[in-house]
Amino acid sequence: MIALQNSNIDNVGAQGMSSKKEFDLFFKKYYTLFLSFACRYRLDTEEARDIVQDVFIAFWEQRENFSSIVTIKAFFYRSIANRCLNYLKHEDVKNRYAENQLEKMQGEEFIQENIIREEVSFIVRKKIKQLTPREQEIIILSLQNKSNQEIADMLSLSVPTVKTHKMHAYARLRTELEELRFLLLIL
Repeated sequence: MIALQNSNIDNVGAQGMSSKKEFDLFFKKYYTLFLSFACRYRLDTEEARDIVQDVFIAFWEQRENFSSIVTIKAFFYRSIANRCLNYLKHEDVKNRYAENQLEKMQGEEFIQENIIREEVSFIVRKKIKQLTPREQEIIILSLQNKSNQEIADMLSLSVPTVKTHKMHAYARLRTELEELRFLLLIL
């Protein structure tokens, strides 16, 4: 436990850091030191500040567990180091993923697949617009993974009516999109 006797935060005893005032004094004395330590991990200043502040919060929540300034400082240095390393590892994973995705996106296969997807999506949306307004509503809600019951509730219809509209709409779409199926098979 920490005691900051006579406003001297380096004198630690068994009373603990009992007040916010003592914590504020500790923060003012050591914040810059800990921030400088975090910045040595080549983090941007904002990220380093966030890490140091998070460690101060973690310390405040468990301040009763410390018996000396040495254990407090050891906690801060170890916690800051671990959080900085975790952050850097996470950034490395994100960067490798981004590089992998970029390589994939530059490939001809990716470009062709996305052209086909967009063209097919355009054709399907165009055909849906040719349905009756009620069928359009039901198909769009169905494509949003809404159940027949949810659609019926949303549109104030009975479930059998929703099923009937869906059946008619899908039958028309199958007929209208038949040429698209053959096109996709060729590709």
